[in-house]
Amino acid sequence: MRVFVLFACLCHSLLAVADVASADYQTPPGWRTECLGRVQFDVPQDIAWHVSSGYWQYYNFDLPDPTITPGDKQIAYGEGLTGELPFLVDIEVSPLTTRALYEQIRYVQSLTRGPAQERVVKAQMEALDAAISASRDDEARYRALSDQYYDLREKLQRIGYVTSQLVVLDDMIKQFTAEGRPVAKLQVERDAFFAEQAQWPTDVEYEHERFIELGVPDASANWYEGNLTAYLWRDQRIYRFKFYSGANTATDTAALARLEPRARAVLAAFRTRKQYEIPQDNGFCVPFGFIADDGTPRHAITLGLNPADNPKLLHRLSMSSDSDKAVEMVPMLLDRLIVNPFPMHISVDKFGPSSVRIGAAKGRFGGARFRVYEPDSLKPAATETFRMVAGAVSSGYQPTVVLGVTDEHSEPPLQFEPSRDQFLRTLQSIRALPGGHRFEPQVD
Repeated sequence: MRVFVLFACLCHSLLAVADVASADYQTPPGWRTECLGRVQFDVPQDIAWHVSSGYWQYYNFDLPDPTITPGDKQIAYGEGLTGELPFLVDIEVSPLTTRALYEQIRYVQSLTRGPAQERVVKAQMEALDAAISASRDDEARYRALSDQYYDLREKLQRIGYVTSQLVVLDDMIKQFTAEGRPVAKLQVERDAFFAEQAQWPTDVEYEHERFIELGVPDASANWYEGNLTAYLWRDQRIYRFKFYSGANTATDTAALARLEPRARAVLAAFRTRKQYEIPQDNGFCVPFGFIADDGTPRHAITLGLNPADNPKLLHRLSMSSDSDKAVEMVPMLLDRLIVNPFPMHISVDKFGPSSVRIGAAKGRFGGARFRVYEPDSLKPAATETFRMVAGAVSSGYQPTVVLGVTDEHSEPPLQFEPSRDQFLRTLQSIRALPGGHRFEPQVD
């Protein structure tokens, strides 16, 4: 209850103050301008977006260290099709990669026969499990049903093995063909696995799963489990769009009929962009991409980034068209209530929350500085680490913005004051994308 009251007070205090971003604001010399969502902002040096987590963590990309947790990573966009769906689509951009990975992902999307066959066997096993439990008093029937259950379990394992072998053999045939090596033996082996796979039944769900032709090159999409997922191969990156229909099955063709036009409209409005390219029209920025729109579709974003030459200075940037992301400021308010758990080992100097300008709004800014005690002198060390967070609740066209920075022992060590000043300058620089919208000052 106290957290709720604090959050309510936070929203009230942020919406009750006003400040106007300077109309003649200029990017400081040597700084770069980047965009995300409906915001552009300045940074003192080149930055690296943390795009290798989330869906892409399964493809052996190097993960930044430190980084935000993959579960927190989010680019959500558009109004959901149903009241239960907050957004239309989740967007994930891959690190720089090869076309081979795009082809691999496209191929894997076609391998839905094996999972469908596994679902059939699992349903049979569930039915048998209930029958086995009901026949414990009949030893002969119990043993017979148990034997059937074990046979089904072996079949389930075999289906998985055959599916994986088909993937391996397909990759080997492609590789051998490219190298000019004979593939006849591999093809015979693959045909045998195909024949074995063909004997197992699929389910109704599988009959409704399908690929969707997008009508553009280097793009693929599939309808699976009630979601339409599209992959675009552009500029050495893969752009993944997962559209939600609200259904949990591919058999809901009415859900697909409602979703597909919306998905096609978003994909048609998307284009790539170079880092630091600021589009001059209305729309929505993602890392290395842009969706043209009228500025009204809702959104929510949380991404990690760091200076390109300092991976230990972790930034966490969150935005939303409503106040949802403002909850990330609550720990800053509670920080004063938390006692230093290691007072004999580390010095903690907390500051804030205090007022700070974020674009056209006033927000709150706070954090802490940390120094370990030297073991010999028991005095605070000369070097320190720190964390800072600042945020403002959405007002008018300006979205909720929360930016946090954590210094995880940068090398060489950073000085707090210059880092704080750069942080505050970045907050001050937040402004709308070029186009028809501007961030208006809040009214008292």
